[in-house]
Amino acid sequence: AAEPACPVCLWRRHSKEMRLESIKSQILSKLRLKEAPNITREVVKQLLPKAPPLQQILDLHDFQGDSLQHDEYLEEDEYHATTETVISMAQETDPAVQIEGNPHCCFFNFSPKIMFTKVVKAQLWVYLRPVQHPSTVYLQILRLKPVTEEGSRHIRIRSLKIDLNSRVGHWQSIDFKHVLQNWFKQPQNNWGIEINAFDPNGNDLAVTSLGPGAEGL
Repeated sequence: AAEPACPVCLWRRHSKEMRLESIKSQILSKLRLKEAPNITREVVKQLLPKAPPLQQILDLHDFQGDSLQHDEYLEEDEYHATTETVISMAQETDPAVQIEGNPHCCFFNFSPKIMFTKVVKAQLWVYLRPVQHPSTVYLQILRLKPVTEEGSRHIRIRSLKIDLNSRVGHWQSIDFKHVLQNWFKQPQNNWGIEINAFDPNGNDLAVTSLGPGAEGL
């Protein structure tokens, strides 16, 4: 007679399968698909945004098959609290914060379920246009508020000096944990943010919408 399966082994296997399904669901949700398309993994990688966190998810999991790469990455977390990676794509801002249609980006929408979770780490990824020569860029993030009779009252919450030397574009990561924690505690204050990244000539290199210069997205 076959020996009974190890309860701990069964639990670990079930837990791993649940995580894989969660990863699949996240990717399909972002693509607005109900099931994985019947195309190769390389084509999928070409169609998806090149944002590093999304690429990392693809590297961890074969989009078509059930095989898992880097098993040891998941194993070490088996006996710790279950964590979940959530990727939120920027949306257009509410007209209440705009003046003559600007700024049109960026608002991030979160479900009530997500807002009741503990934020362990949060990163904002911004794509910067390619530069032909080494350049210093000053990136700033403004917290948006509804426009009043006195005009806009956008508050700067982060600023960063970046030395660029990339002719193929650059993904910049910004620590966003405290901002996200505040949004979860006081969701009524989440009107979105405005992102600027000016070079010495006054050109805004931050890509916040599809168009010329957004080829790397």
